[in-house]
Amino acid sequence: MGKIIGLVQSKGGVGKTTTAVNLAAELVRRGHTVALLDADPAGHAAAIAEDGRLAFSVTSHLLEDGNGAAAWAKTVRGNTAEFVVIDAPGSMGAAYGATLAVADLVCVPSGSTVLDIRGAAETVRVIRQHRRETKAVGPDILVVPSRIDKRTSAGRDAVATLAALTEPVAPPITYRAAVADSLATGEAVPTDSPSAVEFAALTDAILTRLGVMA
Repeated sequence: MGKIIGLVQSKGGVGKTTTAVNLAAELVRRGHTVALLDADPAGHAAAIAEDGRLAFSVTSHLLEDGNGAAAWAKTVRGNTAEFVVIDAPGSMGAAYGATLAVADLVCVPSGSTVLDIRGAAETVRVIRQHRRETKAVGPDILVVPSRIDKRTSAGRDAVATLAALTEPVAPPITYRAAVADSLATGEAVPTDSPSAVEFAALTDAILTRLGVMA
């Protein structure tokens, strides 16, 4: 079974789908097989893939209620890709909880606003509660500063602010219009762009947390 990475945040608009798509793209560039599962009813990742320009598969994998959680999880664990990336829904429903149950690592994207950081803190709290209730070691947590505007004081302080959650913090992903533009055309960021360098650094951090050679 491959490594399962969940993108989870209780607040929307923090770059969850953007991170999932570009993480998957960077893993493929490194020669890994990757499956991106869109578990969010909004279906943003699946919509981005409709143009067929991504180098990996994106499959809608919804879980409407907890009754189907076991079958949902079995499908995730049975995927033959080296890495399975799950774009989880923002609401704390069945798929949100199921993602925490199957993931080896949960990435928690967060912007620098008060509401973004509150959402990240709530997500971290839920993951820790899940570990206590299930007496499980995992999932591991990596907080991802996302959509960071370094021109603002909050953006410049984002890494330090998120470190107060007392979980590992990844290198930040800067807010750039080029990132949104690439997704609008159904693609990951260009490989020669500053954003690609940042997503590569994020991928290095994720592989380190997973104990996988970069």
